[in-house]
Amino acid sequence: MCTCLHERRPLLALMMIGLGLAQGANAEGFPALGRVASGFGYYNVDKGYDDKLKLYGTVDAFASYHDSQHHEGLRVEGGGAWTNKLGLYMRKALAEDTVLELDVEEGFNLNGEALEQHWKQIGTLRLAVAALRSKRYGKLEFGKTYNMSTPSYADPFLAVYGSPYTFLTLPPSGKGAYYLDMRPKHTLAYTTPTVAGFSVGTAVTFGFDDTASAGNTVRGKGVKVQYANARMMLLGSFNDYLSDPWNDNGHERQTHNYFKSASAFYDFGPFSSSLTWQRQDVDQHDTPSMTAWTLGFMAPVGKTDVARLMVVQRDVETGGKNATGVMIGYDHFLKPNWAIYGRVAMIANKMKSSSSYAGIPVEESGDDPRNLAVGMYYHF
Repeated sequence: MCTCLHERRPLLALMMIGLGLAQGANAEGFPALGRVASGFGYYNVDKGYDDKLKLYGTVDAFASYHDSQHHEGLRVEGGGAWTNKLGLYMRKALAEDTVLELDVEEGFNLNGEALEQHWKQIGTLRLAVAALRSKRYGKLEFGKTYNMSTPSYADPFLAVYGSPYTFLTLPPSGKGAYYLDMRPKHTLAYTTPTVAGFSVGTAVTFGFDDTASAGNTVRGKGVKVQYANARMMLLGSFNDYLSDPWNDNGHERQTHNYFKSASAFYDFGPFSSSLTWQRQDVDQHDTPSMTAWTLGFMAPVGKTDVARLMVVQRDVETGGKNATGVMIGYDHFLKPNWAIYGRVAMIANKMKSSSSYAGIPVEESGDDPRNLAVGMYYHF
């Protein structure tokens, strides 16, 4: 099963998980990202036009010592660098340059008290998508698939459970605030072919689940514009999604949430860097807006390893709820699909902020969680 990983590694530098780089881009661009490519699976990464059927997945476990000023401890958990997952990818050639793709992927949470709970606390559907992809006409997809918002690689650590970025970009607390799933269900998306480095993606998410949409046919919509060449990638996005229904003086209502983002990625050779701006505005007068800035660096080390650094600043309009997160990490690869890793991270909270990450308890506002983690992941 792992013989294909060597074939897929250079592809990630070109695709950036669906970013749609020009086909003539240099495969040597973004080499550090290429080294971790084996964990992304096949969908949006393997751009072939032949028949394929693959079972894939990830096993990740780590030990972490944490300290949040009023609490400290040692934990053994999973998902520190990659989500534990199992997926099935299928592809059928319909013509020389057209394929039908199907992907189903389940993620697993084995942390905390999850094993004592219902299966819904352990297993989470990550992908369930059918797509028609053509070199000439682009890609049309439907199901639980990727939205048009900020990509996970805006965080060099890929927005996983162990990264402060994942939690410092969450919605602000308040009525009508909504978390936009990276892969919303019931989504119809279309991405144009890449022309002169440019491509455009659009998506509409339907509210087929009445308990979550209060009868609204359209739950949300989004658009993403991107440009890429061998060394640089630029993208901007706008999404408008309705919140879950909430009680407003006895009336069920939903609130518009506006998600805006802009990202720039550049490969300097010895390292690559990224800068991302995100903002979430909630159409509710007493719910604050949230803005986040993220600076990231990735560097190949030696012939196989990867070093990473991330700094994220969270600003909430309500005073005293800002926070800053920092993470440094190193991945040492035993094989292209097997690595041991180390992470050092922390969040510095302002007086009224209690942000945390990786399940670290924060007992009082203003406490600063931090941890040191050592783990291993294996992709198959």
